[in-house]
Amino acid sequence: MTGKLHATHAALIGIILAISGFITWSAVSARASMDNLIVVAPVAAAIALLSVVLIVATLVKPAPAPAEDDDTEETSDPGIWGDMLLLAGFAAFCYALTHIGFDLATFLFVWAGVVMSGGKGWWQPPLFAAAFTALLVYGFGSLFPYPMLTLVL
Repeated sequence: MTGKLHATHAALIGIILAISGFITWSAVSARASMDNLIVVAPVAAAIALLSVVLIVATLVKPAPAPAEDDDTEETSDPGIWGDMLLLAGFAAFCYALTHIGFDLATFLFVWAGVVMSGGKGWWQPPLFAAAFTALLVYGFGSLFPYPMLTLVL
C-alpha cells in the first residue's frame, strides 16, 4: 500500500502553487524581460519541482503500520503547538528584521528552526545558521541593490 497525501497538505501545496503561478503570470504579463524575471522564474520553477517531488515521495513511500497504542502518537508528534511555535518565531523574525537587522534576525531564526527540527550538538546548528545567513545576505546583496539593515555583515 502506498502513502497517503493528507487533505491539509494537499491544500497547502495547492495554495503555494496557485500563488507562485499567479506571481509568475503577473510578472510575465507586466514585462517579459530578463530583468523582470531573474528571480521570479527560477523560484517558480523550484517551487513547482519541489511540489512534484513532495507529492511523488509521499505517494510512493509505504504507508505506516497502524499503531496499537494511541498515546505514543500524541507524544511523538508535536502537532499544532509545534506549528504555532514556528509561526510565532516567524512573526518575531519579521519584527526583528527592521530592529536588529536582516543578518542577525536570519541567523537567530535559522538557528532556532534547526534546533526545533531536531538539530543535535552544540556547534552544528549555529554553524549552519551562520553559513546560511552569510550566503543569504551576500546573495541578496548582489541580486538587489536595495540597502538592507544589517548589524554584523
